[in-house]
Amino acid sequence: MNAQPQYSPNDEPPARSRGRRGDNGSVNPTFRGRFAFGAFILVFGLISLWAALTLSTEGYYLLKDGTPPSCNINPFFSCGNVMQSDEARAFFGVPNYFWGLIGWGVVAATGAGMLAGATYARWYWRAFAVGMFVAWFFLMWLFFAAVYDIGFLCLYCMVTWTTQSIMLWIVLPWLLREKLLFDSEKASRIGATILPYSWLLPLVNIAGIALAIIAQFPLLVPLLLSGN
Repeated sequence: MNAQPQYSPNDEPPARSRGRRGDNGSVNPTFRGRFAFGAFILVFGLISLWAALTLSTEGYYLLKDGTPPSCNINPFFSCGNVMQSDEARAFFGVPNYFWGLIGWGVVAATGAGMLAGATYARWYWRAFAVGMFVAWFFLMWLFFAAVYDIGFLCLYCMVTWTTQSIMLWIVLPWLLREKLLFDSEKASRIGATILPYSWLLPLVNIAGIALAIIAQFPLLVPLLLSGN
């Protein structure tokens, strides 16, 4: 009979536990990684959800009795003009913030589930990653539309541009490293290589947004610095 290695409760789990498959078909990252990742997407999901909820509330009152949104701050920041644009109802005439309530609700719920110990099947993580990318792509399209077509900025929209850019470029390499998208050592190594530097990707993304806004609205920064 071959002796099996014994592990005390204080020992670290074996390295192969990363990305292991559970009995129910779910794929389980290590505990510490799962907790940190769950907290990350929960926090950023809730921030995005708050922005979408605020937009939906203020959009309702704007349609009901013409109450201007609280983020109508100056000639550049005008959520009301953005809300009333065609781009604000890009899919089936449904306001974009309703899609945000659904999508970021799923993100926040996924993070909360991970903190509670839930694990998810690989197909779920693949759908999650696709959803993350589609949401980011759509928000970048809205960014271009707001800056170059509509000609106004929406403060709460900018919150979601920021949070989604941060989430996408950190979520994808983490999922690769933990083998939650592919059961591949090569993909895991790629994710592990990118992840320590993944903060650079959202930084570049957000800097690009900021530079485009400054270039398109050259009077915005002096106006903000003047306190108006």
